[in-house]
Amino acid sequence: MKTVACIIARTVSTRLPIKVLRDLTPGTTMVDFLVQRLKTVQQIDEIYICTSTQPVDDVLEDVAIRNKVKLYRGSEDKVIERMIDVGTSENADIVLRITADNPFTTTEYIDDQIQFLIDNELDYSRIVEVPIGASPEVIRFSALKDCYSKMDPSVSEYLMLFLFEPKTYKCGVLQVFEEDYSNYTVTVDTPIDLVRTKKVLEIFGSHDITLKDIIAIYKDASHDLPVTQFAMAGDVKLPYGKMVSVAEFSEDMNRRKQNSIIKKVYE
Repeated sequence: MKTVACIIARTVSTRLPIKVLRDLTPGTTMVDFLVQRLKTVQQIDEIYICTSTQPVDDVLEDVAIRNKVKLYRGSEDKVIERMIDVGTSENADIVLRITADNPFTTTEYIDDQIQFLIDNELDYSRIVEVPIGASPEVIRFSALKDCYSKMDPSVSEYLMLFLFEPKTYKCGVLQVFEEDYSNYTVTVDTPIDLVRTKKVLEIFGSHDITLKDIIAIYKDASHDLPVTQFAMAGDVKLPYGKMVSVAEFSEDMNRRKQNSIIKKVYE
């Protein structure tokens, strides 16, 4: 089974300009950091930085060369088309979708996640009850192609909502903690997120940080980290501008989880 990791990356961002090229540690940008973490996963055969053909993203060619990974440049807005083209060119069986603004994607569980998908003949798997931005998406390429044939590619930034749907695809979820940490966040969308991420790495003092390490740092009040949790209020944006409350969105995610194959891997 050939597995290809697709890092979805653009340099255009509004709240935190050129965020994927910001340093997390001296000399190591966010996307550098993520690539090096993915290189520790045994079952990943190829890593691609998947970006657009826009001139503003030219700099990501240098990032790919520096990290000795492959680069694909395609549609500016249709993320799924970039993944389809990469999967087709590599004759992939499994593709991973990871966004470049999630540097703390939990790489330590990806081998288990891939094997879980293979053993159970799943179309899609993710890790649940972990912070926002922690779980990669592991997708059978045949399911991704089927999804592409049925959806509007212009809304593929919401790809998770189409694939993590047990009514349509055979889904599986890993639970890696007994406690639910889904009210935390490890994604980097804002300047405050960047400050928090840098501080976590300063506290830990190593690039070999795991999700358990991050949560332990979050729970230690003496560190006084900014914005480790998100407010359980407001609205969540869905495709085509539809808005639902956070409570409604959480209820729907729980419905998807409960109708998936669930595997607990914590001790």
